[in-house]
Amino acid sequence: MTDPNCVDVLVLYATAKGSTRGIAERIASCLRTGGTRVAVRSVADTSPLPSCAALVFGSAIHDRQWLPAAEDMAGRIAEECGVTAPVWAFSVSSVGSTSTLLSSRLADFLRPRTPEPLAVQRLRKQVPLRDHRWFAGSIAPGDWPGVGRVVFRLMGGHYRDARDWPDIEQWARRIESAVHSST
Repeated sequence: MTDPNCVDVLVLYATAKGSTRGIAERIASCLRTGGTRVAVRSVADTSPLPSCAALVFGSAIHDRQWLPAAEDMAGRIAEECGVTAPVWAFSVSSVGSTSTLLSSRLADFLRPRTPEPLAVQRLRKQVPLRDHRWFAGSIAPGDWPGVGRVVFRLMGGHYRDARDWPDIEQWARRIESAVHSST
């Protein structure tokens, strides 16, 4: 009998306005389509984490770093989850690997120059991190304060949903393939 508290993949996320949650849910949905047992959890959920064979962990980016709750969890992830299994990380910001909320010219400039968040660097030291992926999120006019809105517009920003769902789904399928090949 399998342990009901154990899943193949735990998708863990930290979100500010819901964009990262949407990405986490889409990743989980893609994994489930292939028959993978998946649990999706916010880092804000304080109940015990289920044991897992693999972890997908993501956060929104604010001030070039993961949200504080995600950073805290990244510092404890090995002990909290007992993770010795593979881990995939994703960051959600204005500029993703394949899409952007900013001008494409600025995004092309920023992509190779944007350092990995400190939380992801910490994960690399603690767990077998397989990949870190950048996704663009979504932004509405009220999401940034006054000065932030001005800066956003000066950077060629457009209020919209810039999540590249086909890219997210393709990344999830690669995770699924890796998880199933290791079991």
